[in-house]
Parts: sequence; structure tokens; C-alpha cells
Amino acid sequence: MANTIPAVEKAVAVLDILGARENGATQAELVELLRITPSTCYRILQTLLEAGWIRKRSGKRFDLAGGMLAAAMKLVDRPARLRAAQPILERLAAETGLCAKLSVRQGRDQVPILRAESPRSVAVSSRLGVRFPVIEGSVGAALLFKTPDAEIAALAAECSEPVMEKNHPEIVTARIDALRLRGFCFNAGVNRWKIDAMSVPVLDGEKQVAAALTLLGSEEDFRERALPGLGAALRKAAKECARLVE
Repeated sequence: MANTIPAVEKAVAVLDILGARENGATQAELVELLRITPSTCYRILQTLLEAGWIRKRSGKRFDLAGGMLAAAMKLVDRPARLRAAQPILERLAAETGLCAKLSVRQGRDQVPILRAESPRSVAVSSRLGVRFPVIEGSVGAALLFKTPDAEIAALAAECSEPVMEKNHPEIVTARIDALRLRGFCFNAGVNRWKIDAMSVPVLDGEKQVAAALTLLGSEEDFRERALPGLGAALRKAAKECARLVE
């Protein structure tokens, strides 16, 4: 992206890696993963150490430190507040007969943090905690609802997973257009999992995207005549979730 600072991008990438690894990483591992010079990596690590955002562990390993928590303190309670949405998801699943899930964005990924199963004996579901590219599917469009097209294109270019949105970021922007037009985004099984999904964004008090609320099902569940009713139920539940993060 033309208006970004390469050094800051590399520092953010270092933090992303340390945050994703349970045991942190050595300088050598970071150099290899990020394909940067040892001197650049050293300077980034020293800067983050000085700020208290990372710490040095035994065995020459680095990991995240409490300084990051202080910088992001106002966001700390947001996941906890969103987890209070479980009863909302349960009601949505009971009303629609479909699995409902709540997902959040974590950097370049989307991660489902809550799920309410369909009351049916056989139904589509989704695992919690599994990471997917943030650009993927209806969830991605909902999470990127307020994201500029240029940033979406950059996320697509950086994606390492074999998803169709990687080579066609216009699919994401088209889904966002559908969100604005219809109030929901519908993905008719055009994904790696061959399942249908409908999503809407959950907006916080500043009208920024806090999460994505999604219904999962099959082709029969999402017939055209059923879409308006499902969309209305989804939007209503999203507004209830939004009150938790106002």
C-alpha cells in the first residue's frame, strides 16, 4: 500500500508472529519467516523491548509483554463483552433453525469465538477458534465492511491460503455492496467448504465493526424466498450484540 511505512509494517508483522506462537520466536526465526535482514530484525526487537511491548525469554526467544496490554487497555474487555452474546446466538439459532456464530478479526485472520448449534438433528456447524483468512466468505465481507478497497486488495495480495478472494478481491467488495444494499451478505456455497452462509456486521458505539454475526446452512435453508426473513432475524440479533459493545 502506497501510504504505509515499511518499517512499521515489519514491526507489526513481528508482533503478529509472536502473538500467534505459544513459545514466541528467536531473532533467527523471525528473520527467516519475514525475510528481513538480521540488522533490521535486531533494531525492531530492540525498539519493541524498549517500549515494553515484547520481552526476552530464555533460549534467546522473544515473546509479547505487558506493555502491549497497556496500549490496548480500552479494547481488553471487548471480547469478554462479546462473549456475553451467547444467549442472543442461542435465540437466533432457535428462531431460524440454523447454526449461528460470532466471529472477530485478528489481523489478517477471522476467528469464530461463539457458536450456537442448530436445534435440528442434522445441520451445518462450525468449529470455534479456527483461523480463516479475513477476506474469505460472507464473514470476511462483514468484518471488512468499513475497510477501504485498497486495504482489501492488499489483504488479498498477502493471503497465503488458496481462497478465491485472494485473486479476486472484487468478490469481497461486491459482498460489501450487497451488505449496504440488502442489509446482509449471502454466500451461496461458493467457498472451500461448500456451505451457505449469511453474515452481517456488528457495529460498536463508534460505528466500527466489532464482529460478524453469521448463519450457516445448506442450499435448501437459504432459498430466495427465505432470505428476507433470515436477514431480518440476523440484523435484529446483530443489534442486540451491538449493545454489548457500545
